[in-house]
Amino acid sequence: MKRIFGLLFLLVSLGPILGCSGSGAVSPLTPTKATQQDASTSAEEDSSVVYWTSFPVTFSMTDPLNAVCLVNKKTGWACGNNGLVLKWDGETWSKVDTGLAKNENLMAVAFADENEGWITGTHGVILHYNNGSWNLDASPTQEILYSAVVTPSRGVWTVGSNGTLLIYNGISWGKVTPVAPGGAPATVTDDIYGISLYGQNNGWACGNRGLILSFDGQKWQTYSASPSTERLNSVSVISEVQAWIVGAYGTILRYNGTSWSKMGSAFSGFDLYNIRMKSDDDGWTVGQDGTLTYYDGSRWISHQKPDGKPSLNAIAFYKDVGFIVGQNGTILKFEPNGEMAKFSFLFKGAVGKPPSKENPFWSFSYTIMNQSPKTSPLVTLDVPLPKGLEPYLPKPTATSTPGGTPAPGAAAPTPTASPTSVAPVATASPQAVKPGSSASPVPQSLSMGTFKMKDNNMEWEIGNIASSEMKTITVLLEDKKGEKKEYPVILKGVLKSTDKVIAEAAPVTLISSEPKLGPRAALFPATPVATASGIPAQPTAVPTNGNDSEQGGAPSAQPTPTPGH
Repeated sequence: MKRIFGLLFLLVSLGPILGCSGSGAVSPLTPTKATQQDASTSAEEDSSVVYWTSFPVTFSMTDPLNAVCLVNKKTGWACGNNGLVLKWDGETWSKVDTGLAKNENLMAVAFADENEGWITGTHGVILHYNNGSWNLDASPTQEILYSAVVTPSRGVWTVGSNGTLLIYNGISWGKVTPVAPGGAPATVTDDIYGISLYGQNNGWACGNRGLILSFDGQKWQTYSASPSTERLNSVSVISEVQAWIVGAYGTILRYNGTSWSKMGSAFSGFDLYNIRMKSDDDGWTVGQDGTLTYYDGSRWISHQKPDGKPSLNAIAFYKDVGFIVGQNGTILKFEPNGEMAKFSFLFKGAVGKPPSKENPFWSFSYTIMNQSPKTSPLVTLDVPLPKGLEPYLPKPTATSTPGGTPAPGAAAPTPTASPTSVAPVATASPQAVKPGSSASPVPQSLSMGTFKMKDNNMEWEIGNIASSEMKTITVLLEDKKGEKKEYPVILKGVLKSTDKVIAEAAPVTLISSEPKLGPRAALFPATPVATASGIPAQPTAVPTNGNDSEQGGAPSAQPTPTPGH
């Protein structure tokens, strides 16, 4: 018994035409092993923005959904195994009992408008919807019909197993034989899985063992220079000079107006079942085990997979409304502006020692630990500077600060050649283990690179933070000449991923109130000292011997990893 895989429905790029077209699940032959070239292109890390979320329904559904289309924002159709048909009314999906083909697997759906459409499937079944009624069209084949498309003139094409190619002329269905280059009839026996048109006179179809067919408005012709021998599942035509194909082992092909070429793929371990390109820099492909990726014009970006990683078989758009359907009745809805992925961070700050003769700066550290099960990409740390403070810049010298005994818990300032070339202080990272683990601490050397100033923020480009990875950054601040502080002096660190906030540290007080001047203030002003918990101690005069803790100052505060912030 053949194993049925999901393939996506195709929404036609037809410019002025209304309606939708699509292809569904595939029953593939065993593909050959993917070549190394198929896996040559790497993808970005999982996007931190979620654009597809689970859409709930009020009825039980376990059969796979194989195809979906949207006629407009308030009308859509989906179909699946065992005669399953759903309708979208702009607010919810509901089951429709057509009374037909209940034992057939329905693979493709194509609608010209709200009043007329077709669904095709196994054993050559063709369901015809006309003004509210469903009927069975007489079919000239018993083959599986995987994909269907409606033309601007309301003709219909459907393709299927063993090279099946059918056309509906408004009255009846008939078989069509493709031609080879030169015009002679071509013998096509490979399954055809996907079809897509642009306008009336331009289109492509694709199938097993690298099969590609072109359409010029009059005839279908075999394309002899296919760059792939894999199973090609889905095609999306953007214009006369742009089209895309996806298939087994992550195969991605692109047409440039002259020829098809293999683009490589970062998803060689997963079959891609369908592709839907809305434009040349906006498209999606879906596939095996929840594979879902976005094309932004230059690269493919992995989207977070839905819970359970069901195979995703079909995708449809009407403007900013979109749906994906798949295994076990999965329905995902497109969120035009997206929402942040659920990241979980231990992110807290702690104040070290106040300025002293040896170290004339405030020391402040942030501990960052990714407690979510996924990597957080392109992370930056932003620390807005309170009024009256600026980054401490070591004096340009070949040696460290005179008397250079660093504050406990902080490395000495890194010497720099110029005051404008600032290197942040790197400390040893606390253990990079999961919360609650009994593993022994394993300090890691941390080098964070340079920070930059942006809108009075100190900004570190940290990069990707893997699950359970921990990092520590120490910030050094000094008084800004000519600018009076505003009390209390509070630091508020923010973590961002791809410019979106993913975590905020609890505000920590650096200085609670304006220090009172004592008899030795000419040398060292008294300074309140904040503890690791952010609760300031009472102001005390800073001693001259550098041993602050003996005089009642707070000891160096090392952050203690505790979940919650």
